Amino acid sequence: MKDKIKKTLHTLSSKSVMERKKAIKELSAYLHHEEAHLARLSLHYVSVHDPSYTVRNLAKQAFYRIGAPVSDPRVWEKTYLF
Repeated sequence: MKDKIKKTLHTLSSKSVMERKKAIKELSAYLHHEEAHLARLSLHYVSVHDPSYTVRNLAKQAFYRIGAPVSDPRVWEKTYLF
């Protein structure tokens, strides 16, 4: 499971918009996994900083589908441990 998330995170930094959109769709399947803290953090970062509006919007939608707002400390407390 971790290897799949790592590969998808690497694809998320691609120059191609289509590759990044594909990576976001793949990451959204893993967001409920208990070890997906880095995936949630990456989606939040992309939703704020990606130059493409479409990619930012997809990342926001994927993140908000998990049911926890960005500012919810329970979502981020394990993410900041690394």
